[in-house]
Amino acid sequence: MSRTPRTLVRALSAGAAAGLLAVSLTACGGNGSAGSASDCKPAHSDLKSITEGELTVASYDYAPATILQGEGVTGMEGDLINEIKLECLKVTVSTSGGAGAVIPSVQSKRVDIGSGNWLRTKERTKIVYMSTPLWSDPQAIVSKTGLTSDNLEGKVIGSVAGNLWNDSMQKWLGDKFKIYQDDESIYGDLKAGRIDALVASSASANYRFKSAPIEGATVVDVKPNANVPQFAAVGQVMLPSSLDNDALGKALDEDIKKLREDGTIKKLLEKYGIDPSVGEPGAPSEL
Repeated sequence: MSRTPRTLVRALSAGAAAGLLAVSLTACGGNGSAGSASDCKPAHSDLKSITEGELTVASYDYAPATILQGEGVTGMEGDLINEIKLECLKVTVSTSGGAGAVIPSVQSKRVDIGSGNWLRTKERTKIVYMSTPLWSDPQAIVSKTGLTSDNLEGKVIGSVAGNLWNDSMQKWLGDKFKIYQDDESIYGDLKAGRIDALVASSASANYRFKSAPIEGATVVDVKPNANVPQFAAVGQVMLPSSLDNDALGKALDEDIKKLREDGTIKKLLEKYGIDPSVGEPGAPSEL
């Protein structure tokens, strides 16, 4: 399923304290273009983006991490990106192509960063700069029959494109494993009984069921399974950027550290009903 591209423009302004990374957001002007503050001073003078003066972000609808609303994006990551002072850049969010287009868009330099619950993995170290972790995110088996990661063989299982466990599960389950392009389709098939279970972020599934429950559905965190090495540990969410622009990646790292220290990340998690303890993911690691 393809999506019509949507664009969000925001102006990110400098904070009052010199030398610190601010987290204030200047509102858009009425004509849809971001206002610019003449006194905004970038924290990193050597920072470059694909389009001068802008930060382009690839995203998709994956609540509560990213929630598309009209031309805007909110959710935990959407709010975080909108609160980060990213060198006085305007933020443009493109949602064209859905989940499967995010990492390739970053890798091919069509966008500056990606967003949408992307986990730190060994394979991704080869193709993108992975930011320091935002928070940890357990994965889960979602079904109407209480399935766990131990008893999926022979069942029809779904997953959204781009998930890091897809290749392992495809090898394990063969044609019983189905890949979807968006959440609406996969949850629709679970509700209709066309699949037995799906694999998703525990936070995403629990958040969805608050407003769109499926009768009898359970969310069971995965346990280690020899067929799916990616289930061996809890993943850490990151913001991917280009390997060829590590100045941007390092600036993101500094902003995330600041937002953790000042309590912003904790507040964002609480806002979306997520246990704030996941906002202390520990040292960076890869699945």
